Amino acid sequence: MRESKKKYLVEYNKYKNIKMHLNEVYVKKSRTNEKVILLEIDEEAQMARIKNVRTGVTQTKTLHWCRKNLELIKPS
Repeated sequence: MRESKKKYLVEYNKYKNIKMHLNEVYVKKSRTNEKVILLEIDEEAQMARIKNVRTGVTQTKTLHWCRKNLELIKPS
């Protein structure tokens, strides 16, 4: 197995148990002023659709990407 594949599997196992919730607002960890809403989750395909709150642009991302890069906003 290639080294990059091993690295991905280690990273995947690190984030695989993070639960994602529909219609919740998340922020990108790398850009905390950018908020997105999780619109759809396809567990079988391991894909998710997210919508940028400010611009309204929707994107399709892998669930792994979402778990790794998004953080749920806690209600205050």
